[in-house]
Amino acid sequence: MFTAEELASFHGIIRNTQEFVEIDCGCTNLRYGDTPGNFRAYVDGRLEIDCKCTEDCPRVNLSLVDFARHAGKTNAHNNWMSQIWVFTHDGHKVSLRWTCLLKHHRHTFQRPLRQRSVNLERYAEVVLELQDVRVVSSVCVLVATCVVLRIVTVIRALHTL
Repeated sequence: MFTAEELASFHGIIRNTQEFVEIDCGCTNLRYGDTPGNFRAYVDGRLEIDCKCTEDCPRVNLSLVDFARHAGKTNAHNNWMSQIWVFTHDGHKVSLRWTCLLKHHRHTFQRPLRQRSVNLERYAEVVLELQDVRVVSSVCVLVATCVVLRIVTVIRALHTL
C-alpha cells in the first residue's frame, strides 16, 4: 500500500497491513489542546479515525470531519486536511494535506451521489397546475431555498401556499 520509504518518514505507526495503515494522529484546538486519535487509511480510499481523547471515549470509526468537529473545530467540513496532523520521524506535526497518506483517498475513493432532495416530477406537476405567474415565481423561489437548505419535504412546503 505504502512503500517503506514513505512510512519511514512517520513516527507512531501502529499497524501496517495489506488493507490499511494505522498511525497516531491528532487535531489541535487552541482552547482545548490536542485531541489524539488513531488514523487509518484503507486501500479502497476510506479514511477513519478512532478518537483517543479519553480512555472511555466511545467514538470509533469516525470520518475525518467528525473527528475534527469532536476536537472542537467549527470549520472542519472545509479544512479537515490541514487541521488533522500526524507526527514525522523527527517528532514534528505535519498536516495530512502535506503527507502521502491521502493518495489512495484522492485517487480511488468515490463519494456517494447525493439523493435528489426535490421530487422534480411532482414539482413540475404543481407548477403546471398553478395559473398565476406570481405564485409560480414564489414557488420557484421556495424550491430553490429548500434545495439550498437541504429541506427534503419540499412538497409539504408547497402545500402551505
